[in-house]
Amino acid sequence: MDDFAPDTRSASMTLDGIPDEADTRTDTAETRAERDFRRANPRAMRRINDVPLIDDVIVFPGPVFDRFAFMQRLLLRMEASGAVGYSWALVQNGRLIDAGGVGDARTPAETPPREMDERTRMVSASLAKPICAVAVMKLVEDGVLNLGEPAYPHIAGTFPGGHSSLDAVTIEHLLTHTSGYDGPGRLSQFPGTLSNSLTGTTGTSQKYENWNYWFLALVIEAVTGRPYADFARDRVLLPMSINNMTREVDDEAPCLYYALDPSTGGTSWGDFTATAIGAYGWFGNAIHYAKFLAHFRNDTVLSGQTRQQMLNWHRSYFGFRLWQNGARGKYYGHGGDFGRGGGRDFHGGMMGFPDGIDAVLLTNSPHAPDPEDVLIDAYHAAYS
Repeated sequence: MDDFAPDTRSASMTLDGIPDEADTRTDTAETRAERDFRRANPRAMRRINDVPLIDDVIVFPGPVFDRFAFMQRLLLRMEASGAVGYSWALVQNGRLIDAGGVGDARTPAETPPREMDERTRMVSASLAKPICAVAVMKLVEDGVLNLGEPAYPHIAGTFPGGHSSLDAVTIEHLLTHTSGYDGPGRLSQFPGTLSNSLTGTTGTSQKYENWNYWFLALVIEAVTGRPYADFARDRVLLPMSINNMTREVDDEAPCLYYALDPSTGGTSWGDFTATAIGAYGWFGNAIHYAKFLAHFRNDTVLSGQTRQQMLNWHRSYFGFRLWQNGARGKYYGHGGDFGRGGGRDFHGGMMGFPDGIDAVLLTNSPHAPDPEDVLIDAYHAAYS
Protein backbone atom coordinates (compact mmCIF):
# COMPACT_ATOMS: atom_id res chain seq x y z
CA MET A 1 0.00 0.00 0.00
CA ASP A 2 1.47 3.32 -1.05
CA ASP A 3 0.93 5.27 2.14
CA PHE A 4 2.44 6.22 5.43
CA ALA A 5 1.91 3.47 7.98
CA PRO A 6 -1.38 3.99 9.81
CA ASP A 7 -1.44 4.51 13.57
CA THR A 8 -3.26 1.51 15.02
CA ARG A 9 -2.97 2.34 18.70
CA SER A 10 -6.68 3.03 19.02
CA ALA A 11 -9.84 2.43 17.06
CA SER A 12 -10.98 5.98 17.79
CA MET A 13 -8.48 8.77 17.17
CA THR A 14 -8.63 12.53 17.39
CA LEU A 15 -7.38 14.56 14.41
CA ASP A 16 -3.84 14.70 15.74
CA GLY A 17 -3.65 10.98 16.31
CA ILE A 18 -3.98 11.13 20.11
CA PRO A 19 -6.53 8.66 21.51
CA ASP A 20 -9.80 10.12 22.74
CA GLU A 21 -10.16 10.39 26.51
CA ALA A 22 -12.43 7.33 26.60
CA ASP A 23 -9.75 5.24 24.95
CA THR A 24 -7.19 6.01 27.63
CA ARG A 25 -9.32 4.22 30.23
CA THR A 26 -9.59 0.84 28.53
CA ASP A 27 -8.79 -1.92 31.01
CA THR A 28 -5.39 -2.88 29.63
CA ALA A 29 -2.64 -4.58 31.59
CA GLU A 30 -0.94 -1.17 31.83
CA THR A 31 -3.94 0.57 33.42
CA ARG A 32 -4.55 -2.37 35.78
CA ALA A 33 -0.92 -2.18 36.92
CA GLU A 34 -1.31 1.57 37.49
CA ARG A 35 -4.49 0.99 39.54
CA ASP A 36 -2.82 -1.74 41.63
CA PHE A 37 0.18 0.53 42.27
CA ARG A 38 -2.10 3.38 43.36
CA ARG A 39 -3.93 1.13 45.81
CA ALA A 40 -0.69 -0.23 47.25
CA ASN A 41 1.05 3.16 47.45
CA PRO A 42 -1.58 5.78 48.32
CA ARG A 43 0.95 8.25 49.77
CA ALA A 44 3.04 8.31 46.60
CA MET A 45 0.01 8.61 44.33
CA ARG A 46 -1.46 11.48 46.35
CA ARG A 47 1.70 13.48 45.80
CA ILE A 48 1.26 13.19 42.02
CA ASN A 49 -2.48 13.10 41.49
CA ASP A 50 -4.05 14.99 44.39
CA VAL A 51 -1.74 17.89 45.18
CA PRO A 52 -2.34 20.95 42.92
CA LEU A 53 0.77 22.03 41.07
CA ILE A 54 1.74 25.70 41.27
CA ASP A 55 3.43 25.60 37.85
CA ASP A 56 3.64 22.48 35.68
CA VAL A 57 6.08 24.03 33.17
CA ILE A 58 9.63 23.18 34.15
CA VAL A 59 11.35 24.56 31.05
CA PHE A 60 9.48 26.66 28.49
CA PRO A 61 10.38 25.10 25.11
CA GLY A 62 9.39 28.11 23.03
CA PRO A 63 6.65 28.16 20.40
CA VAL A 64 5.30 24.75 19.42
CA PHE A 65 4.22 23.87 15.87
CA ASP A 66 0.44 24.29 15.57
CA ARG A 67 -0.78 22.23 12.63
CA PHE A 68 -4.27 23.73 12.86
CA ALA A 69 -2.81 27.22 12.40
CA PHE A 70 -0.71 25.90 9.52
CA MET A 71 -3.75 24.43 7.78
CA GLN A 72 -5.92 27.46 8.44
CA ARG A 73 -3.42 29.76 6.74
CA LEU A 74 -2.95 27.38 3.81
CA LEU A 75 -6.68 26.94 3.24
CA LEU A 76 -7.46 30.64 3.60
CA ARG A 77 -4.88 31.59 0.99
CA MET A 78 -5.83 28.90 -1.46
CA GLU A 79 -9.57 29.49 -1.13
CA ALA A 80 -9.07 33.23 -1.63
CA SER A 81 -7.30 32.48 -4.92
CA GLY A 82 -10.27 30.65 -6.40
CA ALA A 83 -8.13 27.65 -7.39
CA VAL A 84 -10.09 24.97 -9.25
CA GLY A 85 -8.44 22.26 -7.20
CA TYR A 86 -5.50 21.72 -4.88
CA SER A 87 -4.07 19.03 -2.62
CA TRP A 88 -1.62 18.95 0.26
CA ALA A 89 0.27 16.70 2.65
CA LEU A 90 1.89 17.61 5.96
CA VAL A 91 4.43 15.49 7.85
CA GLN A 92 5.96 15.95 11.29
CA ASN A 93 8.91 13.81 12.33
CA GLY A 94 8.16 11.23 9.67
CA ARG A 95 4.45 10.91 10.50
CA LEU A 96 1.68 12.09 8.18
CA ILE A 97 -0.39 14.50 10.27
CA ASP A 98 -2.61 16.07 7.61
CA ALA A 99 -3.45 15.48 3.96
CA GLY A 100 -6.37 16.19 1.68
CA GLY A 101 -7.74 18.00 -1.30
CA VAL A 102 -10.26 20.71 -2.15
CA GLY A 103 -12.11 21.35 -5.37
CA ASP A 104 -11.87 19.43 -8.62
CA ALA A 105 -9.26 17.40 -10.41
CA ARG A 106 -11.85 17.26 -13.20
CA THR A 107 -14.77 19.69 -13.01
CA PRO A 108 -18.42 18.55 -13.22
CA ALA A 109 -18.36 19.58 -16.89
CA GLU A 110 -15.90 16.73 -17.62
CA THR A 111 -16.76 13.10 -18.32
CA PRO A 112 -16.17 11.70 -15.83
CA PRO A 113 -15.77 14.41 -13.19
CA ARG A 114 -13.38 13.81 -10.28
CA GLU A 115 -12.80 15.48 -6.96
CA MET A 116 -9.31 16.52 -5.92
CA ASP A 117 -7.68 14.62 -3.06
CA GLU A 118 -4.21 13.90 -1.68
CA ARG A 119 -3.80 10.91 -4.00
CA THR A 120 -4.58 12.80 -7.20
CA ARG A 121 -1.54 12.43 -9.43
CA MET A 122 -0.45 15.59 -11.21
CA VAL A 123 2.46 16.38 -13.48
CA SER A 124 5.57 17.13 -11.44
CA ALA A 125 7.16 19.94 -13.41
CA SER A 126 10.43 20.80 -11.62
CA LEU A 127 9.53 18.87 -8.49
CA ALA A 128 11.37 16.17 -10.45
CA LYS A 129 14.77 17.84 -10.04
CA PRO A 130 15.43 16.89 -6.39
CA ILE A 131 14.64 13.27 -7.31
CA CYS A 132 17.26 13.41 -10.07
CA ALA A 133 19.74 15.01 -7.67
CA VAL A 134 19.27 12.22 -5.11
CA ALA A 135 19.76 9.65 -7.89
CA VAL A 136 23.04 11.33 -8.90
CA MET A 137 24.25 11.54 -5.29
CA LYS A 138 23.47 7.85 -4.83
CA LEU A 139 25.85 7.10 -7.70
CA VAL A 140 28.42 9.39 -6.10
CA GLU A 141 28.11 7.49 -2.82
CA ASP A 142 28.46 4.21 -4.74
CA GLY A 143 31.69 5.44 -6.35
CA VAL A 144 30.26 5.41 -9.87
CA LEU A 145 30.40 9.19 -10.26
CA ASN A 146 32.51 11.93 -8.75
CA LEU A 147 31.19 15.46 -8.26
CA GLY A 148 34.38 16.99 -9.62
CA GLU A 149 34.65 14.93 -12.81
CA PRO A 150 33.73 16.32 -16.25
CA ALA A 151 30.21 15.34 -17.27
CA TYR A 152 30.41 15.47 -21.07
CA PRO A 153 32.71 12.45 -21.60
CA HIS A 154 29.94 10.22 -20.23
CA ILE A 155 27.57 11.18 -23.06
CA ALA A 156 30.08 11.98 -25.83
CA GLY A 157 29.55 8.61 -27.48
CA THR A 158 25.84 9.38 -27.91
CA PHE A 159 26.29 13.09 -28.59
CA PRO A 160 29.65 13.58 -30.35
CA GLY A 161 31.06 16.92 -31.43
CA GLY A 162 30.60 18.78 -28.16
CA HIS A 163 32.15 22.25 -27.86
CA SER A 164 35.41 22.49 -25.95
CA SER A 165 33.74 24.72 -23.33
CA LEU A 166 31.91 21.60 -22.09
CA ASP A 167 35.22 20.18 -20.88
CA ALA A 168 35.04 22.34 -17.75
CA VAL A 169 31.48 21.34 -16.77
CA THR A 170 31.44 18.89 -13.88
CA ILE A 171 28.67 16.83 -12.29
CA GLU A 172 28.56 19.36 -9.45
CA HIS A 173 28.10 22.27 -11.86
CA LEU A 174 25.05 20.58 -13.37
CA LEU A 175 23.54 19.81 -9.97
CA THR A 176 23.96 23.41 -8.82
CA HIS A 177 22.96 25.18 -12.06
CA THR A 178 26.45 26.66 -12.44
CA SER A 179 27.32 25.01 -15.77
CA GLY A 180 27.29 28.31 -17.63
CA TYR A 181 24.48 27.19 -19.95
CA ASP A 182 21.92 29.84 -20.89
CA GLY A 183 19.25 28.46 -23.26
CA PRO A 184 17.55 27.45 -25.48
CA GLY A 185 15.27 25.39 -23.30
CA ARG A 186 13.57 22.59 -25.26
CA LEU A 187 14.60 18.96 -24.92
CA SER A 188 14.46 18.53 -28.69
CA GLN A 189 17.13 21.23 -28.97
CA PHE A 190 19.48 19.55 -26.49
CA PRO A 191 21.74 17.75 -29.01
CA GLY A 192 22.28 20.92 -31.00
CA THR A 193 23.21 22.96 -27.93
CA LEU A 194 26.23 20.80 -27.19
CA SER A 195 28.16 22.08 -30.21
CA ASN A 196 27.78 25.70 -29.11
CA SER A 197 30.04 27.58 -26.73
CA LEU A 198 28.60 28.11 -23.27
CA THR A 199 27.67 31.75 -22.81
CA GLY A 200 28.11 31.88 -19.04
CA THR A 201 31.18 31.30 -16.89
CA THR A 202 31.23 27.71 -15.68
CA GLY A 203 31.40 27.51 -11.89
CA THR A 204 30.58 31.20 -11.45
CA SER A 205 27.41 31.97 -13.38
CA GLN A 206 24.29 30.50 -11.79
CA LYS A 207 21.38 30.14 -14.19
CA TYR A 208 18.47 27.82 -13.48
CA GLU A 209 18.03 25.60 -16.56
CA ASN A 210 16.24 22.34 -17.33
CA TRP A 211 19.22 21.60 -19.58
CA ASN A 212 21.38 20.81 -16.54
CA TYR A 213 19.04 18.06 -15.38
CA TRP A 214 18.46 16.57 -18.83
CA PHE A 215 22.24 16.33 -18.97
CA LEU A 216 22.32 14.57 -15.59
CA ALA A 217 19.61 12.11 -16.64
CA LEU A 218 21.65 11.25 -19.73
CA VAL A 219 24.77 10.78 -17.59
CA ILE A 220 22.86 8.38 -15.34
CA GLU A 221 21.70 6.43 -18.38
CA ALA A 222 25.27 6.27 -19.71
CA VAL A 223 26.91 5.02 -16.50
CA THR A 224 24.15 2.58 -15.50
CA GLY A 225 23.07 1.33 -18.93
CA ARG A 226 19.45 1.79 -17.88
CA PRO A 227 16.70 4.31 -18.71
CA TYR A 228 16.82 7.12 -16.19
CA ALA A 229 13.23 6.54 -15.06
CA ASP A 230 13.95 2.88 -14.23
CA PHE A 231 17.07 3.71 -12.24
CA ALA A 232 15.39 6.52 -10.30
CA ARG A 233 12.41 4.29 -9.53
CA ASP A 234 14.50 1.35 -8.30
CA ARG A 235 17.20 3.21 -6.39
CA VAL A 236 15.31 6.25 -5.07
CA LEU A 237 11.53 5.96 -5.18
CA LEU A 238 10.90 2.32 -4.24
CA PRO A 239 13.27 2.42 -1.23
CA MET A 240 11.18 5.40 -0.09
CA SER A 241 8.00 3.27 -0.50
CA ILE A 242 6.85 5.45 -3.41
CA ASN A 243 5.30 2.77 -5.57
CA ASN A 244 3.23 4.40 -8.29
CA MET A 245 4.99 7.59 -9.32
CA THR A 246 5.59 7.11 -13.04
CA ARG A 247 6.29 9.04 -16.24
CA GLU A 248 2.95 7.86 -17.67
CA VAL A 249 -0.28 9.80 -17.21
CA ASP A 250 -3.25 8.02 -15.62
CA ASP A 251 -5.08 5.74 -18.05
CA GLU A 252 -8.49 6.70 -16.69
CA ALA A 253 -9.80 10.13 -15.69
CA PRO A 254 -6.42 11.88 -15.32
CA CYS A 255 -6.22 15.20 -13.52
CA LEU A 256 -6.85 18.12 -15.86
CA TYR A 257 -5.45 21.63 -15.77
CA TYR A 258 -7.68 24.68 -16.09
CA ALA A 259 -7.57 28.30 -17.12
CA LEU A 260 -9.06 31.15 -15.10
CA ASP A 261 -12.59 30.12 -15.96
CA PRO A 262 -13.13 26.59 -14.60
CA SER A 263 -15.97 26.06 -17.07
CA THR A 264 -13.28 26.06 -19.77
CA GLY A 265 -12.40 22.51 -20.74
CA GLY A 266 -9.34 21.20 -18.97
CA THR A 267 -6.36 19.60 -20.65
CA SER A 268 -3.44 17.42 -19.63
CA TRP A 269 -0.05 16.12 -20.72
CA GLY A 270 0.72 12.75 -22.21
CA ASP A 271 3.53 10.39 -21.21
CA PHE A 272 7.06 11.80 -20.89
CA THR A 273 10.36 10.36 -22.08
CA ALA A 274 12.74 8.95 -19.51
CA THR A 275 15.29 11.70 -20.15
CA ALA A 276 12.79 14.53 -19.77
CA ILE A 277 11.90 13.57 -16.23
CA GLY A 278 15.37 14.40 -15.04
CA ALA A 279 14.01 17.95 -15.12
CA TYR A 280 10.22 17.47 -15.17
CA GLY A 281 7.54 14.99 -16.12
CA TRP A 282 6.84 12.52 -13.31
CA PHE A 283 3.19 12.07 -12.42
CA GLY A 284 2.90 12.02 -8.64
CA ASN A 285 0.65 13.09 -5.79
CA ALA A 286 1.02 15.03 -2.57
CA ILE A 287 1.66 11.86 -0.54
CA HIS A 288 4.48 10.86 -2.89
CA TYR A 289 6.36 14.12 -2.45
CA ALA A 290 5.76 14.15 1.31
CA LYS A 291 7.27 10.69 1.52
CA PHE A 292 10.21 11.79 -0.62
CA LEU A 293 10.92 14.69 1.76
CA ALA A 294 10.49 12.58 4.89
CA HIS A 295 12.75 9.79 3.64
CA PHE A 296 15.35 12.28 2.46
CA ARG A 297 15.33 13.87 5.91
CA ASN A 298 15.72 10.47 7.57
CA ASP A 299 18.53 9.23 5.28
CA THR A 300 16.71 6.27 3.75
CA VAL A 301 18.58 6.44 0.42
CA LEU A 302 21.51 8.76 1.05
CA SER A 303 23.75 9.06 4.08
CA GLY A 304 23.38 11.89 6.56
CA GLN A 305 26.74 13.23 5.42
CA THR A 306 25.55 13.48 1.82
CA ARG A 307 22.31 15.12 2.91
CA GLN A 308 24.23 17.74 4.85
CA GLN A 309 26.54 18.30 1.89
CA MET A 310 23.53 19.10 -0.29
CA LEU A 311 21.76 21.31 2.25
CA ASN A 312 24.85 23.25 3.37
CA TRP A 313 25.76 24.29 -0.17
CA HIS A 314 26.72 27.97 -0.15
CA ARG A 315 24.52 29.03 -3.08
CA SER A 316 20.85 28.74 -4.01
CA TYR A 317 20.59 25.25 -5.53
CA PHE A 318 21.95 21.78 -4.94
CA GLY A 319 19.14 19.59 -6.23
CA PHE A 320 16.88 21.42 -3.78
CA ARG A 321 16.41 25.15 -3.68
CA LEU A 322 17.98 26.45 -0.47
CA TRP A 323 16.74 29.22 1.80
CA GLN A 324 19.74 29.88 4.04
CA ASN A 325 18.20 32.65 6.14
CA GLY A 326 14.58 31.73 6.80
CA ALA A 327 12.81 33.32 9.76
CA ARG A 328 13.17 30.04 11.68
CA GLY A 329 16.42 28.76 10.20
CA LYS A 330 17.38 26.98 6.98
CA TYR A 331 14.64 25.78 4.63
CA TYR A 332 14.91 23.63 1.53
CA GLY A 333 12.52 22.48 -1.15
CA HIS A 334 11.56 23.04 -4.74
CA GLY A 335 8.79 24.50 -6.85
CA GLY A 336 7.31 23.35 -10.10
CA ASP A 337 5.44 25.32 -12.76
CA PHE A 338 4.15 23.95 -16.04
CA GLY A 339 1.94 25.59 -18.67
CA ARG A 340 -0.22 23.61 -21.06
CA GLY A 341 -1.31 26.55 -23.21
CA GLY A 342 -4.39 28.72 -22.95
CA GLY A 343 -3.56 29.59 -19.35
CA ARG A 344 -3.93 25.99 -18.17
CA ASP A 345 -1.21 25.49 -15.60
CA PHE A 346 0.20 23.27 -12.87
CA HIS A 347 1.91 24.77 -9.84
CA GLY A 348 3.44 22.82 -6.99
CA GLY A 349 5.83 23.15 -4.10
CA MET A 350 7.47 20.94 -1.50
CA MET A 351 9.32 22.27 1.52
CA GLY A 352 11.48 20.86 4.30
CA PHE A 353 11.47 22.99 7.45
CA PRO A 354 13.17 22.83 10.85
CA ASP A 355 11.47 20.86 13.64
CA GLY A 356 10.87 17.85 11.40
CA ILE A 357 8.19 19.53 9.28
CA ASP A 358 7.77 18.53 5.61
CA ALA A 359 4.96 19.98 3.50
CA VAL A 360 3.61 19.71 -0.04
CA LEU A 361 1.05 21.77 -1.98
CA LEU A 362 -0.11 21.07 -5.56
CA THR A 363 -2.72 22.81 -7.73
CA ASN A 364 -4.14 22.53 -11.25
CA SER A 365 -4.90 26.25 -11.56
CA PRO A 366 -2.91 29.13 -13.05
CA HIS A 367 -4.10 31.81 -10.64
CA ALA A 368 -3.17 30.13 -7.35
CA PRO A 369 -0.43 31.81 -5.29
CA ASP A 370 3.08 30.41 -5.43
CA PRO A 371 2.93 27.12 -3.46
CA GLU A 372 6.37 27.56 -1.90
CA ASP A 373 5.33 30.99 -0.64
CA VAL A 374 2.07 29.58 0.76
CA LEU A 375 3.90 26.77 2.57
CA ILE A 376 6.47 29.14 4.08
CA ASP A 377 3.72 31.53 5.16
CA ALA A 378 1.71 28.68 6.71
CA TYR A 379 4.80 27.39 8.51
CA HIS A 380 5.42 30.78 10.06
CA ALA A 381 1.74 31.08 11.01
CA ALA A 382 2.02 27.76 12.86
CA TYR A 383 4.37 29.42 15.35
CA SER A 384 2.70 32.81 15.69
